[in-house]
Amino acid sequence: MRIAIVGSGGVGGYFGGRLAASGVDVTFLARGALLPGIFALVYGSAKLALRAPDHDERVLRLVSAGQTFGESAALLGRASSYDAIALAESKLIVIPAAQLLHLLERDVRFARQLVIALAAAKLELLSELEASTMRRGAQRLAHYLGSLAEPAAVPGRFVSRLPASKTLIASRLDMKKETLSRLLRSLAQQGVIEVRQREITILDRARLASIAPLNGEAHPLLT
Repeated sequence: MRIAIVGSGGVGGYFGGRLAASGVDVTFLARGALLPGIFALVYGSAKLALRAPDHDERVLRLVSAGQTFGESAALLGRASSYDAIALAESKLIVIPAAQLLHLLERDVRFARQLVIALAAAKLELLSELEASTMRRGAQRLAHYLGSLAEPAAVPGRFVSRLPASKTLIASRLDMKKETLSRLLRSLAQQGVIEVRQREITILDRARLASIAPLNGEAHPLLT
């Protein structure tokens, strides 16, 4: 069963998140819909995706608690270019575009922070485009693991916790699930990582970093 939440503000976002937790495919925002404002995820998780008529999809981004989406379309008054689908029990709030524009005119500090956030999002988009067109699958995976890495309890080691299922991660990295599993298994056999379900321990960060760089770009683990 698939459910679309129309006008997913605080109430719609809450009940949509509860439905998602029970296994229902819940769409908070459908491609082509006008955005009432910027969406902020209070808790839970969601994916932003492009869906084809045959149900094939490409995951553009995984959204976690504390993150926002829809800024550009909301501020420009344009329709959404993607679907936003809940992945777990979530609470979603909407910050109306009219109030945001009013605040931009009055608060220089807020305006500066929003411009910086939008600029960072554009750079991230360019990085994603480069990764999907110029990096091999192993490079995309290595860079992604590096971007998720946090220091582990053991000195010199890092842990990357996948925010979603391998199916979604594979779509996010523009590869098949089977390819992702094969690459993870290969890295584990080489002693670079250790895989325990969604928790991936990076045993050799230098070797992982050596896989990912492109055109002099530094790997996240080395910056």
